[in-house]
Amino acid sequence: MDDVKSSWVSDKMNRCEATGLNMTHGITVFVTVKCVNSIELAITVSSSPVYISLDKPHAHTAVLKIDPITVTSQHEYFAGLASPVEVQTNQSCLEFHWDGFEDVSPVTGYGYEILDSFNNSFSSWTDAGYRTMATKCGLPLSSGQSAVVSVRAINSGDHWSDALSKSIMISAKTTFFTGKITLAIVKYQALIQTTYPI
Repeated sequence: MDDVKSSWVSDKMNRCEATGLNMTHGITVFVTVKCVNSIELAITVSSSPVYISLDKPHAHTAVLKIDPITVTSQHEYFAGLASPVEVQTNQSCLEFHWDGFEDVSPVTGYGYEILDSFNNSFSSWTDAGYRTMATKCGLPLSSGQSAVVSVRAINSGDHWSDALSKSIMISAKTTFFTGKITLAIVKYQALIQTTYPI
């Protein structure tokens, strides 16, 4: 373990201050104090670990998943799209969970917000504590619109990570497809058919 600063004599009886230290994000620092009285009797005590946090947590490995609250299917095909879109029928609640935010100094909590597709706020940034899942009810969700959930992490230095976002479509009814979907596009009197297996 290397010294961040070598020992020195404090000019005050109950506190000291160290300046000009060269510390990097994520290191752990301990402070040791030695007290000597007038007859050279001494006692030494050390602090609890202090994490040096100078940068924000990383979100590039994080994963956010919305758990659809719906009656039948979790996916629905919309006209013109070859891939499924996440859909739920519930128009007042959202359930979601996340994982994978990383930092060499401790992650000390999470926050989330919920917007519509026009960036109007359903729920402003909310403290989730140490939890990695949340259920938010009482939302004015409407059929045909999207809800966008964003999550971010905070570390011991009060630095917030970049936000991770995920959207879900709200639909008053679900359509459960079986078999195959054929998408037909007519242009200049030419018929193009593409079949997507599901």
